[in-house]
Amino acid sequence: MRDSPYLRRLPWQFLGVLVLCVVMGVTGPFGTYGTMGLGARLAYFAIVGSLTWVVVAGLGAWSGQLEPINRWPVYVRMGIVGLLAAIPSTVAVIVVHGWLSWPIPWRAYLEIYPDNAFLTVVIAVLIGLGVEQRLRAVADAERARVAELPQAGPDFFRRIPPVLGRDLLALEMEDHYLRIHTAIGSDLILLRLRDAMAELGPKRGRQVHRSWWVAEGAVASTERGARPMLVLRNGLKVPVSKSFREPAKEMGWL
Repeated sequence: MRDSPYLRRLPWQFLGVLVLCVVMGVTGPFGTYGTMGLGARLAYFAIVGSLTWVVVAGLGAWSGQLEPINRWPVYVRMGIVGLLAAIPSTVAVIVVHGWLSWPIPWRAYLEIYPDNAFLTVVIAVLIGLGVEQRLRAVADAERARVAELPQAGPDFFRRIPPVLGRDLLALEMEDHYLRIHTAIGSDLILLRLRDAMAELGPKRGRQVHRSWWVAEGAVASTERGARPMLVLRNGLKVPVSKSFREPAKEMGWL
């Protein structure tokens, strides 16, 4: 998730979460209006709501890194995220409610969890669908931009920012994004690794890891160990996983 625009948007998302917490604090849902004053309700929903959002966002980002979970429908993956997030969220409900109002006995955990899990599942699925919709819109705009470019040369090279040149060394998958490594530098584009490899074709390089593709002529040396590493011409080290060693040997890299 490093350098992902998703992380840069988190502070703005947090402002939206706080606004929602203020609304809930004023209206007092779930029986809090009669058991807490306004200040206590604002603190209660700010703490519980913020914690729930952080856990859902963190688990959602983590699950997006896992194969084959990342290939599951977003509502299934985020539904599971919601069920997992409800575990610490329910603990927070009991602890914070006891701190601000009358204590809730811990034996009531299993009674509170189903209701809390329903809420966190709904929140998680809505977040997942919203992120997916935004990514689809960005991807559609990118495809439209590429379609309008001149058709000279392989499709993929029209995606590389001109400032990076055309000396392609490697591709690295990062969440929904693809990091392009050239001899000059690197940058992110919104594209799947398998789509990039389809555009480049089999003669321009080989996949050496589920998250890495290396271009022909990019390897300067090899480091051997428990896991072989390819050292590229710019000093970048690329791992070679066991399932991709044969293609690497075919290229003369191992």
